[in-house]
Amino acid sequence: MNPEEISPIPQPEKPAGKRVQNYILGKQLGRGTFGDVRIATQITTQQKVAMKILDKSKIKCEDDFKRVVREIQVLKMLNNPFVVKLLEVIDTPNHIYLVTEYIDNGELLKYIADRKKLTEEDACRLFRQLVSGLFYCHTRKVCHRDLKLENILLDADNNIKIIDFGLSNVLAKDYQLKTACGSPSYASPEMLCQKKYDGPMVDVWSCGVILFAMICGYLPFDDPDLQQLYKKVLNGRVEVPEYVSPQATDLLNKILIQEPKYRISLSEIMKHPWYINACKLEIPKIKECDVAQNTIDFKIVYTMVQTLKGWDAQTIIKAIQQNKHNQMTATYFLLCEKRSQSENKKEWIYEEQANVARALGINLSPDGSIQIITDKVGAQISPRSQLGINETASFIQENTGQSEDKNDHKKTSFEYENKVIPEQ
Repeated sequence: MNPEEISPIPQPEKPAGKRVQNYILGKQLGRGTFGDVRIATQITTQQKVAMKILDKSKIKCEDDFKRVVREIQVLKMLNNPFVVKLLEVIDTPNHIYLVTEYIDNGELLKYIADRKKLTEEDACRLFRQLVSGLFYCHTRKVCHRDLKLENILLDADNNIKIIDFGLSNVLAKDYQLKTACGSPSYASPEMLCQKKYDGPMVDVWSCGVILFAMICGYLPFDDPDLQQLYKKVLNGRVEVPEYVSPQATDLLNKILIQEPKYRISLSEIMKHPWYINACKLEIPKIKECDVAQNTIDFKIVYTMVQTLKGWDAQTIIKAIQQNKHNQMTATYFLLCEKRSQSENKKEWIYEEQANVARALGINLSPDGSIQIITDKVGAQISPRSQLGINETASFIQENTGQSEDKNDHKKTSFEYENKVIPEQ
């Protein structure tokens, strides 16, 4: 395959609406403690994203500051198919913008409500994805602490994405945390007791509540009176309906155990007969999911270098490998997403990728390792005119890196590049 056959970045429509650097803001998706969550469109790719807008004037105390820093750093650590992906962080004197992938098929809550309750096979499929994504987080010492149906979104293929890591934390050596947080209906008994608790085990409890809701169509612990709700959770008595299969009932009873030291772990859940047998689809493999996302698509890198003035392949590849979250990596990811959504999408084929890599001045080995073979990466690339995208490149350059926030170029005091601030 010749590099000239690669499709250029399409001509974007003229942007309208409020603008934040390379994004046009759209409708509100939700509201949080420090600001709104809005849908936005990246001008370069015309792909939709979700933008969490944090108003710095609402970050009033040190604890709020640490919470925001922690959320950013946690999102930067995670890269898994079942966890929402952070694309870019934009820091201005007045706001912080967290740009993530946009998941367009609604909440798991609505998915269940539309069906009254799920079949055990469908519930198992989704539960496997939840456990896989959560196990990935825990292996990276990240505890979510606010798992609920509203914080699990579904993509176009009805696969899950865990979102909202605003209450998450990085675990210490003893895995102990102490802050009571999250939604009471999903909170574990030990968290409601306001004592130190094992971080992963509170997530396991929440998974049990979610599994119960998927299979039964309602929450195991629910009451309009908050004090009564607390009593129900602390009592820990769960009545599983008779129509639930014996194996599913057994798993629910092993998860929703009041005493965390007797509660089944994620590793044990993945060995449970219901988890293994209730769904015929292949069980997600955590390592494979993680590695697969790190394969560089040189066709997309080629398109970026050809189209976007001042961007070179070496810088783009380095940013991807170093897991940066900036305009460059956001554009790369969104182009990957756009390609995967197209009807004529193709698999990553080494011979094709190696051919394009050579045009970028890069030697690509079958094992994925790369070696720079030109002094200036991109020096061997054909002129833009051969791809017929001069006009597109001009438009993108004109509309990139500007913002309605006039102060966004000023240096700010908000720092989040250091290591994660653990909970005290």
